[in-house]
Amino acid sequence: MSRDRELQAIRAVVTDYLEGMIYGQPDRLRRAMHPLCMQAGHYKGSYEFFPRDEFIEAIGSEKMQPPGTPYAAEIVSIDVTGDVALAKLTDDCFGTSFTDYLTLIKHDGAWQIVMKAFFDHANATKD
Repeated sequence: MSRDRELQAIRAVVTDYLEGMIYGQPDRLRRAMHPLCMQAGHYKGSYEFFPRDEFIEAIGSEKMQPPGTPYAAEIVSIDVTGDVALAKLTDDCFGTSFTDYLTLIKHDGAWQIVMKAFFDHANATKD
């Protein structure tokens, strides 16, 4: 697959992740994130380290946007080495701004997120 097609495939996974989260679409999140995917960071001052399904369940209590609503997000960069990629993105949801670092791996011809680390800008603690 050409580099452009690989980047397009990664962007599609990142879009499923973003819109799955922002629009409250768990099936899109499950498609984008490997079943063993972990997510970690500080949210509203509390340290979180969740497996994918616990993350999906936890965001169910957040205020979601109706599907199709415009949202603020940008894929800042994508770095690919072979079958491993790192996507850095910024997004606004759940009353804050995030910087997300998504590690993806291509397996059996498909990209999936295997790890998510995030920074919650609005609720960052001062150390």
